[in-house]
Amino acid sequence: MKGFNWKKITKQSEFYVFLIIVVLSVIIQIRSGLFFANNNIVDIMRSMIVPCIYALCAFLAFISTGPDVSFPLIAALSSYLAITITYKTGYDGPWIVVFIIGMFFGALMGALNGFIIVKYKFSSLIVTLGTSSIFSGLLLGAFEAERMDLPDTLQRFGKVSLLTVKNAKTGLGSTLPMTFLLMVVLYIIVYFVLNYTMVGRGVYAIGGDEISAERAGFAVKKIRFGIFVVNGMLAAVAGLSYAVMSMRYLPTEYSGAEMDVIAAIILGGTRLNGGVGTLKGCILGTLLLTMVSNSLILLGISVYWQKVFIGAIIIIGTAISVMQSHNVKIGKAKTGKKEAA
Repeated sequence: MKGFNWKKITKQSEFYVFLIIVVLSVIIQIRSGLFFANNNIVDIMRSMIVPCIYALCAFLAFISTGPDVSFPLIAALSSYLAITITYKTGYDGPWIVVFIIGMFFGALMGALNGFIIVKYKFSSLIVTLGTSSIFSGLLLGAFEAERMDLPDTLQRFGKVSLLTVKNAKTGLGSTLPMTFLLMVVLYIIVYFVLNYTMVGRGVYAIGGDEISAERAGFAVKKIRFGIFVVNGMLAAVAGLSYAVMSMRYLPTEYSGAEMDVIAAIILGGTRLNGGVGTLKGCILGTLLLTMVSNSLILLGISVYWQKVFIGAIIIIGTAISVMQSHNVKIGKAKTGKKEAA
């Protein structure tokens, strides 16, 4: 087929992740007969919403600076503050205002990360580990956050669904919440910024080679700082979306999501050393881990074995990423030698 470059496609991590997804879904369908049931597909789409928004945080940090592991705690604290303020003010208007309040606090927390990383040139992993601990201490210690019912405005939003299906065979039903639309809109915005703006080019350039990016005229410090502010806002949206989908707020349910999310984006082709990654890889990696978490139960596989599968996938994905980076370095070295000759 003319114009269809198989060699280029087979070099991409996304291609192999897609193949694994197809093979796994066929195996689960053959064994259980339930994978392609309408309610199971909707359940998987629903389960992907929060991890996909988190994946944007991890992705933007990785391709520009390095790991960010603070987004689950930013999500927890900003959601708590937004919900508490809504209760204290008696606000009962459009739900979007509560999300804006959460995004404001998320931006402040992200700005703290960005300021320390940019100003003092500290490792993003160390800084975000430290701020995670601070945010957790504030949430559970200073504020003594506990389980809360949602304000009426968020409850109304949570009850609205995009899609409702029912499996004729099993009688099981599933709904796709409006938060799915939020996820789609966020991906469209990030895709547009990364692919059609100078800031987006700068994000990739900084991750690839900071010195070259600075020489090319990109405002390295401003872009890096902006990435962490945006990550804070995205985390707040994810945190409130999780609360809305659960129809309650539980502060202890947020921590621990960062490792699976980082694994998902690395599986999707995002390089550990920055500068390389795609949003479709984010989605495919998240879909694969969601399938492993949600659908292996259809095969009767215990939750403990599911963790083994996820752990193996993380190691394999990381190994592939490292090998690809190594191959790129070898390729550049060979090209340099040929040019010198």
